[in-house]
Amino acid sequence: MMNIAIIRERKGITLVELVVVISIIGILAAIGVPEYGRFVAKSEVKRAANDLMQNMRLARTLAIKENRTYLITFNTVANTYRIGFDGNNDGDLLDATADGFNGAVGEVRVINIQNEYGNDIVLGSGTFAITPLNGPNNVDITVNATNFNFLSDGSTSTNGIVYLQHIGRGYVYCVEFVNAAGLINLFMWDGEAGNPDDTGWTEIR
Repeated sequence: MMNIAIIRERKGITLVELVVVISIIGILAAIGVPEYGRFVAKSEVKRAANDLMQNMRLARTLAIKENRTYLITFNTVANTYRIGFDGNNDGDLLDATADGFNGAVGEVRVINIQNEYGNDIVLGSGTFAITPLNGPNNVDITVNATNFNFLSDGSTSTNGIVYLQHIGRGYVYCVEFVNAAGLINLFMWDGEAGNPDDTGWTEIR
């Protein structure tokens, strides 16, 4: 029997095809990388705001459970906030000891914003790169975050708003105490670095 060899043409990638593929990858990267950066930035500041809201709820729960006042105090210079109980009922978490040293004897949790969520996340509008024209429901934006307390029945004597921003992108979230019953809302600013004049806010929860 005669063996008949079948010769098949070997095909490879031409230079033109390679250039086309590289161009497509470059276009997708140019579109995708900035979008990914925006997604990560917004996720970071949203996570910081969500965690703050959960920590506020924790403070309220502990106040009821332990039948004593719990506080959340903010330091916008150090970008930190603290949760703890008021050891001597003076309205201050940092109670002075006998030697005059201010020690956080009732401290339960300390959150360093930039250690937890990145160097671009800041607490309080006094350090914002871009400050929105107004807060939710057209309220004025305060420079410093308000300290909050929860009484043993779960109520609070202080209403106010705490703002967080990704200073690179301008994304802003805020947590609001609405009333004495302890209702907490979370808002997102509709503006950003490229749209600083937007006055709208979207309620997340």
